[in-house]
Amino acid sequence: MNRFKRQAIIKRLISENMISTQKELIEQLAAEDVHTTQATISRDMQELNIVKISNGHKTFYSIDPGSSAPKNSEQATKDKLMFLIQESGVSIQQVEFINLLTTLPGHGQAVGFLIDKLRISEKHILGCVAGDDTILIVSRNKKDAELVYDYLQRFIYNTDD
Repeated sequence: MNRFKRQAIIKRLISENMISTQKELIEQLAAEDVHTTQATISRDMQELNIVKISNGHKTFYSIDPGSSAPKNSEQATKDKLMFLIQESGVSIQQVEFINLLTTLPGHGQAVGFLIDKLRISEKHILGCVAGDDTILIVSRNKKDAELVYDYLQRFIYNTDD
């Protein structure tokens, strides 16, 4: 099966079901007689701008509503990051040259992935380490960390100061 047909089926499954894991998606694809690897699913999900969101009780995949921006562009990455932080950001704290961003459970790695994508163009970020609900963002110095804090805290309604 070609990539476009597979991705069309993925979009339909994500739209019609509350799928929480890639394993669940792979199982539903198999039920549709589409057999693929987890690595292929990850690439497809990135290309389709699929993000994890929460309804307050469960997290599940959804097509990012801000996905009309050109794929792989810096602005598209910033838009996705803003959307995810608005949906799942809990708090941000700055300590010297480090920011600690917390999210709802299950969102940390997606947010960390987007922050790492931005660090290529955003020179205030050296890198980050992301877990399930916590992202450690490292900057070169305190001033750079303040700029990162100011940028990210705009999208979090309940920040810790």
